[in-house]
Amino acid sequence: MELTRYFKKDFNRTIETVIKADDMTHILQEVEEYVITIEISQKIADFFEQYNNYEGANGVWISGFFGSGKSHLLKILSYVLENRTINSTHLGELFAEKVVEDAKLKGDIKAATRIPSESILFNIDQQAQITSKTDANAILQVFYKVLYEHQGFYGFQPHVAEFERWLSKEGKYEAFKEEFADEFGKPWTAARNDYVDPMVEDAIAEVCGSLFGTDPDKYQDILDKFEEKTKFSIEDFANKVQEYIQSKPAGFRLNFYVDELGQFIAENTKLMLNVQTIAESLASKCKGQSWIIVTSQEDLSSLVGDERAMQSDDFSKIQGRFKIRIPLTSANVDEVIEKRLLAKNEEGEQHLTSLYKGEKDNLATLLSFSDVGIQFKESYSDADEFVAKYPFVTYQFDLFQQCIKALSRHNAFLGKHASVGERSMLGVFQEVLKEMKAFDERTLVSFDQLFEGLRSTMRTEVQNSVILAENNLANQPMAIRILKALFLVKYYDSFKSTTRNISVLLLNHLDANPHAHQKEIEESLNLLEQQNYVQRQGELYEFLTDVEKDIQEEIKSTEIDSKEVTDLFNTLLFDGIVKDTRIQFEGNRQYYDFTKKVDGVLYGREKELTIELVTPNFDRYDDPPYYQGLSMGNQTHMLMKLAPHDRIVRDARLYIQTEKYIKQNQSTSNKDTVKRILFDQGQQNLERKREILDALSEMLAGSITYLNGTEHKVASTGDGKTKVIFAFQDLIRLAYSKLKLLGDATYDENRLKSIVRGKADDLFGSDDASITVPETEVLNFIVRRKKQNDRTTLSDLKEHFSKKPYGWGEMALWCMTAMLFKRGKIEGKQDSNTLEETSLYDALINSRAHANTLMYPQIGIPPELVRNLKKVHMDLFNESNPHNEAKEAALLFKEKLSEEVEAIGSYIAQQASYPFMKQLQPLLDHLKTLRQMDYANLFTGIADVEDEILDLKEDTLDPIKQFMNGGQRDIYDRLRAFEGYNQANFSYIDAEEKQVISQVKEDPTPYLGSAMKEAKEAMDIIEGRVKKEIERERGLTIEKIREKMEDLKAKSEFAPLSGSQKTQVMEPLKRVQTQAETEPFIGNLKNIQTSLGDLYTDQLNLMIELSTPKEAAEPKRQFIKQSNIRTSFRKKELETEEDVDEYLQSLREAMVGQIEKNRNILLD
Repeated sequence: MELTRYFKKDFNRTIETVIKADDMTHILQEVEEYVITIEISQKIADFFEQYNNYEGANGVWISGFFGSGKSHLLKILSYVLENRTINSTHLGELFAEKVVEDAKLKGDIKAATRIPSESILFNIDQQAQITSKTDANAILQVFYKVLYEHQGFYGFQPHVAEFERWLSKEGKYEAFKEEFADEFGKPWTAARNDYVDPMVEDAIAEVCGSLFGTDPDKYQDILDKFEEKTKFSIEDFANKVQEYIQSKPAGFRLNFYVDELGQFIAENTKLMLNVQTIAESLASKCKGQSWIIVTSQEDLSSLVGDERAMQSDDFSKIQGRFKIRIPLTSANVDEVIEKRLLAKNEEGEQHLTSLYKGEKDNLATLLSFSDVGIQFKESYSDADEFVAKYPFVTYQFDLFQQCIKALSRHNAFLGKHASVGERSMLGVFQEVLKEMKAFDERTLVSFDQLFEGLRSTMRTEVQNSVILAENNLANQPMAIRILKALFLVKYYDSFKSTTRNISVLLLNHLDANPHAHQKEIEESLNLLEQQNYVQRQGELYEFLTDVEKDIQEEIKSTEIDSKEVTDLFNTLLFDGIVKDTRIQFEGNRQYYDFTKKVDGVLYGREKELTIELVTPNFDRYDDPPYYQGLSMGNQTHMLMKLAPHDRIVRDARLYIQTEKYIKQNQSTSNKDTVKRILFDQGQQNLERKREILDALSEMLAGSITYLNGTEHKVASTGDGKTKVIFAFQDLIRLAYSKLKLLGDATYDENRLKSIVRGKADDLFGSDDASITVPETEVLNFIVRRKKQNDRTTLSDLKEHFSKKPYGWGEMALWCMTAMLFKRGKIEGKQDSNTLEETSLYDALINSRAHANTLMYPQIGIPPELVRNLKKVHMDLFNESNPHNEAKEAALLFKEKLSEEVEAIGSYIAQQASYPFMKQLQPLLDHLKTLRQMDYANLFTGIADVEDEILDLKEDTLDPIKQFMNGGQRDIYDRLRAFEGYNQANFSYIDAEEKQVISQVKEDPTPYLGSAMKEAKEAMDIIEGRVKKEIERERGLTIEKIREKMEDLKAKSEFAPLSGSQKTQVMEPLKRVQTQAETEPFIGNLKNIQTSLGDLYTDQLNLMIELSTPKEAAEPKRQFIKQSNIRTSFRKKELETEEDVDEYLQSLREAMVGQIEKNRNILLD
């Protein structure tokens, strides 16, 4: 059947699917076939309204990606606004008539066509050959060029164009062209390309000379002169445009239509600002009579990018200048393709509608994508959509456009911007229809067929893998189709290339068998993966480019050994899934270490329990008898055979090979392409590792467990770690048959503490029958080793009971040990010292003490020794010992010993104040010795020192306690304080009682007899005498001070003094008087009397000094004491009358000398 039978128009007809701005052919056909879609009508309405009613914005930005129709719309607008006439058809009116449902838009279009205008339509990239994008004036130069060419000038060389423009303004240009052709023999428009040719220059000079009637030599270098003075500026350009507009009828407009401007200026701030400034200058100069309409793959905001990259005011200006935006989307493309290419005739609509109704459910099934990745509209929403899009499928319109965008971003197409405008979706879809040979009404277009529509525009190196496959896999058409489809979606990450999704892409017939179709897809994918045309990442497949293919082959040829795979499985299984190095047993909440093995290889240190995991990488993976034999008779070994998996070993090898290859080939010298591929491989490998981990977890969850030579049933679960934990519970029960003796009780540090600190009667009865089975096991072990003359440390207990058949946790074992200790069945020692409750607890919880903490069976103590201990307890501590059991009685005795030692120690610490406390030291030494004994030796130790300690208690400790707690202590304290305070006064009194006080301080036993009474009486007598002597000496001192004060006042010099001067003289004597009134020491009062003479002299001299006028020349009178006068007599004593005479003569001379110095002598 002919496919064209159902179509309104022959899809084989010529359709200009590639719209180029510089292509002026087929104009009428373009406008006739142009489809004003719903989207376009909505987007252009604002433009036409503002074009007719200019309000300052003269920039239009048309955006859209591949195939959106932006270039086509730009070209159509240039025809419409110019309202060009072709074959008597006005293109503007033809366009307006296409608008059916929007009367306002239709009216605005017609109004716009009535405004006279000319259109300058050009592709910026093509026209920019005259300059470079790095040139800041690149945009401006292109605008100059197209303006010159629009006026008929030589825009390729601006200075030549300026020469032509000069001739035109002079009205000589047409004449110049005619005469030049006659002179040179060739048209000027052809010759100007070679303007540097001397013959051309000569012809120009001759013609100009003729036209202007002057010497031709004047014009010989005229082009050079124009080149020198030709300068570019935006203002000059705007002036030239304005000048051109003014040469036209009123209201005329000159509009610029710039195709692909966005790509040309992308990310170049200077070029963007140039465009904005050109538009702004045209708006300023031309007042809305010159518009700039441009196209771009990106919208303006995206193109400008981060506003911070340029000044905010510049960004705002660009936004404001191109205020009118026309963004085109894929919806527009769909409608254009449906109306121009896929429109059906009446027969087609009827037949296809009927076909859809019959196949609706089948279509939904066949075209159903998996639920991973982005979700496209898969099937058709209704019969109308099926008719409109047939034989294409709904998802293909959007997916294909997204794929083209992604391929474009990865430079897959030929040329600088070949991805934009060089191929349209309309053209690709038409090519697919043309290439459909065998066809029936149940045929659909598959996604891989769209590849052919792009083949000619793609770079060869990009599609080399497809070309190679077409040569090498010619007998595998499905593989080639898959490769083409995977090529198209390669860079579109949102589409996930699962087997299911690939099968949907390649569906091309309504009668396809889904299962057979998918199976064929899977077989072809395996072939492509084996030959490195594609790579698989988990469930996803990816097309490999040439370089990727080479790298993939090198990765797969990287050498690794089986042990590396086992190492990876160990890391993922034990570190990534199981994670814990110990697993808790639910029965007692204890944790158990285990040995890790994978495929027979040991990892880490060996423990008593073993978990061995077997993977498909093991050479005896499918050998159940091997597993049974390996675990037979070994109750501590659990073997888990992971569920089979087709790809796990292959994926693991590829992961290791990829990781190793990347490490070996990382280099800064790699090409950027290789760096990108290695990075992508690294990222994919991380995802591959995650998928391997997930797969291993599922395999572990579905594993078969072997215990003691048989396959063991474990509760089912979907989680690998949980499966291991479940199986481990059974391994513990098998390995540790006596673990159940502990029951379900929880043993922890709190329970141990409560046992050690608890009272025996509260914990259990005294009858041996109450001993539990676990306690009996521990006791029997200690007794057995004692009989074998083996010492038993806590480490020995831990070593024995942590292994099979027990498997007891430490806390459970220590709780049993503590119970036996509390029962008096065992005792503990450290360094020959028997442990009490607190020290035992510390030893149990401190693992460093386990090696030197010994446990012994309890030693029996004779009853008479126990009774004797209790008797001593009563006599020594004045309270009874209620315990009958030897150990309990001994422990209580030692507890009281410790209290007594502390009390006596506190007495002895006060020896500085109570020297007699040293009498307690012998008793303290005995009690300390008893306290350090273990309870077994304590009974005999007490008997050895019983009499001595009780005597010391009675003769020393008890009297001292009575002394310290009674009134004698207060007397002793007062006595020592009185003596210490009045020691200085004692030398001035005579009393026998002083000896009594001194003796008390030296008495070793002041607490005995009447010593303290006698001492108190002596202290009272001495205290009275001291007070009496102090008062006598105080009165004498104060009397002498007052005499001196009166003497000073009686002097003739005192009365004239001022009040403050009198105070200055008398104040020191008053201070000494105040001191004497409160002074408690006799010696100090006598010292005051002795120093009073010197103070009197000093104050007398001060008074004379204060009373003597400052201006008087006469020396002031001073005073000196007789005792301060030194004579020349050198003998120490007077023996004869001559000595007396000699001494008196020496004294007279010394005194006369003092008088001569104006010093009065004070007689003592």
